Amino acid sequence: MKTSESREICRETTHRARGKMAAAYTVLLLICVSWAYEGFQFRATGHVSTLGVGMNLLWLGLWIWKVFYRYEVILRKTQLEIVTIGLWRQGRYIVDLSKTESFAQHYRHDFFRRTRIGHYIHRYNMADENPARILAFREGKGLAAVIFCCSDEFLRELRRLMPDKYLEF
Repeated sequence: MKTSESREICRETTHRARGKMAAAYTVLLLICVSWAYEGFQFRATGHVSTLGVGMNLLWLGLWIWKVFYRYEVILRKTQLEIVTIGLWRQGRYIVDLSKTESFAQHYRHDFFRRTRIGHYIHRYNMADENPARILAFREGKGLAAVIFCCSDEFLRELRRLMPDKYLEF
């Protein structure tokens, strides 16, 4: 039997937008072209460019992390849970909402850079059609923030739970 504390209020999964996916696949194509260039260079010279291969691995890893992975955001009365789905594994990140300092409808790097947030937890897909949101919370002796994508309806439910923590700008 579920208690009222553990009951889901709202749940959403990554929704990829066509335009953003087209841009993501264009970037993937550029990464493939770079791999092909490295292959042609190896064939012509017989030497492997460790810097070129390393950069290609880095770009491919970033693309997989920011586009391939999907996220499921679950809101409960006392917690926000973000489930990461990708590459044959699943992870969970849970934020205790009682430790929330503030949250905002848009993540603005220029605004939040001036705060004393110690580290950011990125849990969003770059191709998601929903905007990136931010929730700052106390972690240990400092502040941390989770950046995630959700719809306006999801944000309304979060705002209904904690109206005094909402930052509007």
